[in-house]
Amino acid sequence: MDLARKILFVSVLLHVSTFASFIKVCQNCHGKNFEKRALGRSRIVKNLKKEEIVERLNYFKTSNSIMKSYASSLSKKQISLVANVFGK
Repeated sequence: MDLARKILFVSVLLHVSTFASFIKVCQNCHGKNFEKRALGRSRIVKNLKKEEIVERLNYFKTSNSIMKSYASSLSKKQISLVANVFGK
């Protein structure tokens, strides 16, 4: 499934019209296909397992990192769905 279909699929599942906009914000640092190391430091998202995505997003919700503002807006259900769609 290509990235555009994944974004549409997750948007429908989450019932959030702004989810595609949220993903575009992610793509600014992580790359269009999540192939980049954000700020030259992060892990490459497209290579992460589902469990790693859940772990990292939950960590960022309480961290003092730049990711806190993004991760803290996601519910547990949304994090799980993101991991299921984008994780390995």
